[in-house]
Amino acid sequence: MSNSPLVCYTKLSPNHSNGRNHKIDRITPHYMAGNCTIETCGEIFAPVSRQASSNYGIGSDGRIGMYVEEHNRPWTSGSAANDNRAVTIECANLGDGSLTSACWNSLVSLCADICRRNDIPSLSYTGDTRGNLTMHKWFQSTDCPGPWLSHEFERLAREVNAMLSGGVVPDVRPANNTHGGKLEVDGVGGYNTVLDMQHALATYEDGTLSGQWIGNQCYIWGFTVVEYGAEGSPMVKALQRELGIGIDGLWGCETSGALQTMLVKCGYDVGSCGVDGYFGSDSVKALQRYLNDGGDFHCRL
Repeated sequence: MSNSPLVCYTKLSPNHSNGRNHKIDRITPHYMAGNCTIETCGEIFAPVSRQASSNYGIGSDGRIGMYVEEHNRPWTSGSAANDNRAVTIECANLGDGSLTSACWNSLVSLCADICRRNDIPSLSYTGDTRGNLTMHKWFQSTDCPGPWLSHEFERLAREVNAMLSGGVVPDVRPANNTHGGKLEVDGVGGYNTVLDMQHALATYEDGTLSGQWIGNQCYIWGFTVVEYGAEGSPMVKALQRELGIGIDGLWGCETSGALQTMLVKCGYDVGSCGVDGYFGSDSVKALQRYLNDGGDFHCRL
């Protein structure tokens, strides 16, 4: 029994049972209930006290990690019967529970690879355990894999089966634009835009503008990957430090205005409204151009 050649990171967890008592004939995708990297997921599964693991994990950048080899049973679904039969996959999710396109494409490719190597002719989603595409919440009191991914199980089976029949193979290259790519200048402050900001500011990279106060929503309406909670973001603190303004990790009118001012001074057009403290699509386009040009937020003109 082999493991997936799509894996680019391995951190084997002690939390598993040696061997299986059933042939692999199922796949059980889970969600992480957070936007963890594959390295973070590996660290989560590392302590014996955790008593949990999965065979694989996929980050929002599309990279795939392995934590339990396929010949061993992971402790993932709260059901020995299911986990003895299933390859289990943890998927990073954004604040609304959705997967990035990079994570989704890797999930489709990984499922197809699992099917090929284990002689599973197709994936069947029936909405119950009669099919071989199963959900965690059917075996344990949990909402995993969450409403968004649960709704996409039929599509997952359809796309995997298309691949098994010789259909188009999704691009499973990491979507982390800080590793040599360019942002699309579309005015949408999504995963890759935030990821590039985090990289430029040397903070933790998860592609999410986290810990923001919902009352500031109007000042950051150009961003689509915002998690609210008001505890502040390390990236925003680093940005505020570079901009020379008050540091609280919350992106409001002052932070938007200061960043707009910096972009204008560096030669980037923030739109007809100018520096107004509202970071909308025109400001995001300026930011994306700045990041594509190698901006590091040290501009002091």
